Amino acid sequence: MAEEIRRHSPRPVSAPRLAERFEVSVRTIERDLVALRSAGLPLYAVEGRTGGHAMLGVETRTLLSLTAREITGLLVAVRTGGDQPFGDAAWSAADRLADALPESTRREVDDLVARLRTTKADARSGSRWRRVVEEAVAESRVVNITYRDRHGTLTRRSVEAVGFYGSGSGWFLIGWCRLRGDRRIFRLDRVEQAELTTEVVPRRDVDETLGWVPGDVAAPS
Repeated sequence: MAEEIRRHSPRPVSAPRLAERFEVSVRTIERDLVALRSAGLPLYAVEGRTGGHAMLGVETRTLLSLTAREITGLLVAVRTGGDQPFGDAAWSAADRLADALPESTRREVDDLVARLRTTKADARSGSRWRRVVEEAVAESRVVNITYRDRHGTLTRRSVEAVGFYGSGSGWFLIGWCRLRGDRRIFRLDRVEQAELTTEVVPRRDVDETLGWVPGDVAAPS
């Protein structure tokens, strides 16, 4: 509905016309308009015989204009994505998106979600070490980690955080290891402890730091 109003703006579109367009009642449209305003959409009412509802800043795009299938796809991807980088932020965004949905769209999404089954429960690990590493990558900072390698050996390393690499075996931190003086990748689930430093470093090229790994590597898009 938000996209429909945006397309008409700055000309207003009436609630009865929106109800006819989406095949719902005028009362449902009015409830959805209240929800859209509460979510921060810049809607305003135009009085008069040819009045209705319009949107400020017609160039504005909003996630609330996504279809029920698109929103369901996003929710499924987030909630079955496992312990991935920025996973907690994705969960938070998904919850906020679901809370802000107009009632008619929410019903469609709920109906689609009710038809899905998965063996993966809530996959958020709540690992505070992973969140420290995420912050290091986001801010191009040095992070001190205690790392357990595949042989069970613990080492303490200062790493210039560059990015993340995901594969079938899990997620890895891409970084420049000051202990080894070379590029390295570190499995996130083997990070025993992480401490963010205040040292900001020049951003390194992700692919150059990653180097060669099995299979094709590309940025998610």
